[in-house]
Amino acid sequence: MPSQFLPYLTSLVIGINVTATGIARQSSVTHDQIARFLVKRRVWQRWMLWMVQKLFGVLLEGYLIIDDTVIAKRHARNMEGASFVHSSALDRVVYGYNIVFLCWSNGTITIPISWRWYKKNGKSKIDLAMELLAEAKKRWHVSPRHVFFDTYYSAHQLLNQLHTYGWKFVGQLKSNRIINAAPIKEDLVEEGGTERGWITDTVKVTIIKHDGNWFFTNDLGITPKDIPSLYKNRWPIEEVFRFLKSALSLEKCQARISQAQKTHLASCVLLYLIFQKQQMVEATETLYSLLEKWRIDRRLGRNQIRHYVKVLSA
Repeated sequence: MPSQFLPYLTSLVIGINVTATGIARQSSVTHDQIARFLVKRRVWQRWMLWMVQKLFGVLLEGYLIIDDTVIAKRHARNMEGASFVHSSALDRVVYGYNIVFLCWSNGTITIPISWRWYKKNGKSKIDLAMELLAEAKKRWHVSPRHVFFDTYYSAHQLLNQLHTYGWKFVGQLKSNRIINAAPIKEDLVEEGGTERGWITDTVKVTIIKHDGNWFFTNDLGITPKDIPSLYKNRWPIEEVFRFLKSALSLEKCQARISQAQKTHLASCVLLYLIFQKQQMVEATETLYSLLEKWRIDRRLGRNQIRHYVKVLSA
């Protein structure tokens, strides 16, 4: 593991300006060392598999969650690879990067295992999500109990992929989705109404209207009323996004080179894994209370990060 990881991760915990100059001032490494660290290309997919297994062991069963998030760059207009993208969290178009994530969860901990950078005029977010699912199956060898996603990812080709894998899924449908030759909003009008039908040529699902939304699953062995509560297992990925942005400075990297932004994202995810692992050790603490402790006692935080960096470097 590069020696610059320790000062970089420590700086993210402290919460200083995420620039090579700012980090160099807080550590023993130079501006140029940080700059070279950021722009060096690495195969993060392989690194993530190794780091997750080192910290948490082999991931068994659990859930998979697909979603994307926007890394907003509100005060920049010339960052390589950035563009105007729609942020569902902000409900408006912002300048920045759009990243498709795949997380694994067992209901207690949630771990980002891989991601893809969306580019305009490139692969669609559906295509990127399908790549992530293929990676989960072929590289991670995960056998999830369910896969969760929102309305955007309920595309035919993704559902067919999950069916081919033999994986059960739970998601949401848009009101105009055609099921049994009619928009679902016309067939399921009443709250609590249910329907069963073919969502693709090969995938049969159960649908229920709940709280003004339409939830569906190909797990035909569960009762319709249990589908909305099961769908709540999708929420932890939103908590991952919130912690990465609000606590670990995900949106604060000012580097203009896209490779530097990629290294920064991977560093934030690695730091999140460290917090998640430590939270398993200190079960009475939350991720946010651990962060507060490490910021108040910088020596403690630095030593904890150094410990995990050594574990991952062994």
